[in-house]
This record gives sequence, C-alpha cells and structure tokens, in this order.
Amino acid sequence: MRNRRFIFFAIAFLYFSGCDIFQTRDPESPNKLTSGFKPPVTPDIVLENFKSAVHDHNIDNYMKCFIDSAASSGRFSFSPSAGYENQLTNWNLEDEQRYFQNLGIPSVFQPSLSLSAAQEVNRTATSTEYTMEYILFYPHNKPDVAQQVKGYMHLYLQVDNQQRWAIILWEDRRIATDSTWSYLKYHFY
Repeated sequence: MRNRRFIFFAIAFLYFSGCDIFQTRDPESPNKLTSGFKPPVTPDIVLENFKSAVHDHNIDNYMKCFIDSAASSGRFSFSPSAGYENQLTNWNLEDEQRYFQNLGIPSVFQPSLSLSAAQEVNRTATSTEYTMEYILFYPHNKPDVAQQVKGYMHLYLQVDNQQRWAIILWEDRRIATDSTWSYLKYHFY
C-alpha cells in the first residue's frame, strides 16, 4: 500500500509540475560548421575539396583528398621542390597530416588557395594528371616564416577501390625564387 501511494504521488508531481517532459523543444544550433566536402566522383571535385579544406583548415577533409592505401593498392607520396629533397624524404600521409595540423588555426585572416593555368593530361578511366600554378596564403603564427607561397604543382590522381578519386602523387616545383609549399611543409613538420 505504501509503495502504491509513493508511485501515485510521484506521477502526480510530474504531471502537475509542468515540466513539459513530452513537449518538443527548439533544435540547438550545431557547434561545428557543416563540411563542404563533396564525394570525389570526378578529378575536378578533388581539386575543389582540396581548396575548400585549405580555406576551412579542415584536417579531415584535407586528408580525404589523398589516396587511402586501405582502399587502393597505391600509396601517397610527395616530391618536394628543389632545396628540400633531403629534408622531406619519404614523405607520407602521416607526415602530410602532421604538417597540416602544425600549421595551427589561422590567426586573423582566412587561408586561401588559388589554382591557375590548370591543364589536365593523360586522362584514363582510372587516372589523370593535373599541372597548375598555385598561390597559397596561410596566416599562421610562426614568425620569420612566409605566409604566402607559390609554385607549380603536378598532381597525379587515381580512382580507389570505392570509385573515389584522390591524389596519389604530388610534385612541387619552384617558380623563380619564390617560397614553395615544400618550404611551408619543412617549417611546420
């Protein structure tokens, strides 16, 4: 009898307290911005995702632009520009991720990556190559390291086992005497 009375009072308390336990509430705003990553079903989308990942400093999306050896027989590699061959030898995905994380959250301004004069060559059903010039502006906080680099990149893209395009080889080359992407990788590795 005593238990029944307790249950009755508990139910009555919940009912009359007006806590609206069964009412719907307004949704909360997301804490994180939505990802701009598009499924890389074409090589052009890989380049769009690459630019977007740099602009947003989104490490996950940045890494998705590179071939995943779990979904492909190939492995990512990077060929640095002249002057950095000895410092950036055997560069792999882990090195790429470490470098991008070490850049840190952009200071005041938004990073930007401009790709121009893109030419696609040697396209097949499962691979292609792009050559283009780039200008990367990344507002990091490391003194005495250039925030803007430019150069020439040659990207080899390949389709993985899940039919996603990704970068398998990246060759970085210098234009005149400007600092290249290899320069940034060297300073933030």
